[in-house]
Amino acid sequence: MIKLYNTLSRKKEEFKPIKKGSAGIYSCGPTVYNFAHIGNLRSFIFADILQRVLRFNGLKVNWVMNITDVDDKTIRDSQKEYPDLESKEALKQLTTKYEKAFWQDLAELNIERPDKIPHATEFISQMQDLIRRIIKSGYAYECDGSFYFDVAKYAKNFKYGQLVDLDLSQLKTTERIMADEYEKAQIQDFALWKATKSNEPSWDFKFLGKNYPGRPGWHIECSVMSQEYLGIPFDIHTGGVDLRFPHHENEIAQNTTGYGTKKLANFFIHNEHVLVDNQKMAKRFKNFYTLKNLEEKGFESLAFRYLCLLTHYQKKLNFSWEALKGAQQGLNHLWFNISKLKIGHGKVIKKYLEKFNQTLNDNLDLPKTLGLIHKVIKSQAKEADKRATLLKFDEVLGLNLNVKNIDQIIGKEIKTKIKKYELARKKKDYQLSDKLRQEINKELVKFNLQISDTKEGAEIVKK
Repeated sequence: MIKLYNTLSRKKEEFKPIKKGSAGIYSCGPTVYNFAHIGNLRSFIFADILQRVLRFNGLKVNWVMNITDVDDKTIRDSQKEYPDLESKEALKQLTTKYEKAFWQDLAELNIERPDKIPHATEFISQMQDLIRRIIKSGYAYECDGSFYFDVAKYAKNFKYGQLVDLDLSQLKTTERIMADEYEKAQIQDFALWKATKSNEPSWDFKFLGKNYPGRPGWHIECSVMSQEYLGIPFDIHTGGVDLRFPHHENEIAQNTTGYGTKKLANFFIHNEHVLVDNQKMAKRFKNFYTLKNLEEKGFESLAFRYLCLLTHYQKKLNFSWEALKGAQQGLNHLWFNISKLKIGHGKVIKKYLEKFNQTLNDNLDLPKTLGLIHKVIKSQAKEADKRATLLKFDEVLGLNLNVKNIDQIIGKEIKTKIKKYELARKKKDYQLSDKLRQEINKELVKFNLQISDTKEGAEIVKK
């Protein structure tokens, strides 16, 4: 039995897929206008873990992740970066560039590629169709060439604020909001379709014999793309906690009124923020880091994945270089320990696999599963069985536990120095060997390793 925390009900619930033996997941994907920061990437690590857990439990998963390639930010930055290009071409150039960087980041984090990857600009006509449906249902209206969702009318007939606590007395029925993203306090009518502006990409929108050129609002995009590939309702909607409102709340309202469904998804599951000095990591606060920033300081991308697994997805993760250093050392320790295990035809140890499943299926308790790894390593089981068990765990954890051997962990430069050290010892050049030993151990300390002299030569051991 899999139990997951459902933001809709504010409690853990047993996950029962709509269709027996399968599960549909929709994850709000990136807005490709810049490099993703590690706060964004935590959401995708979480979604990856979730879909791996469902597959691990024998379910066939259809994982859909969209690409937002038209919105306020993509348009703004495409005009800055490509001022001489036509607006649609500038938008395409910018979003293609940053989408490519996004997939490179996901590959480095060992995040599996989703089954379906729809792009917003590919679904403009379907968005227009949904907007027409919402207008005909009486929950949208036109103003100055734009179409807005009538939140006040919706709130009278349906529950608005299922995912967050909203004070609807603050609803300003005479005001509208054009921005794609806004604060929880701003409970106002939001744009479904935005009238064309000078130098912005635009699409024709025919309605009742009149054309309303413009482009879609952000929220309508996900309503359409999730319905296209998963139907309504589907099993699970994921995203960061900041998407609960307005984005996911407005998706629910659009689908309820446009598609006539009671639910958008049975489960909404949200991961918490990454903080820096106890403040939310965000581009607007200029306190964010990218994977490239981490790599420039000598850390591996998977060290960040490991750091995320050390904290439950519902808890805030306070990022620091010291914490990342600890994660890198912990990961190196795992790689080292597993690299020392004999390779053979091992069997997965049943008692550890059962415990692994229990902790995973209790709302994805990854910190506890990581503790099991160390129990397996320290156990008295056969080395081949320990290895088989840990590699089975890694089907969910995604830490590449089978990839690293000791040479890959320490790198070519240290390996070369060790050979020079051994040669200096054989020649009894103790001054040189002592110097090399100090240099080698200075490098190995970051892996919690050191060299030890044996009759067969220098051996790398745990510190």
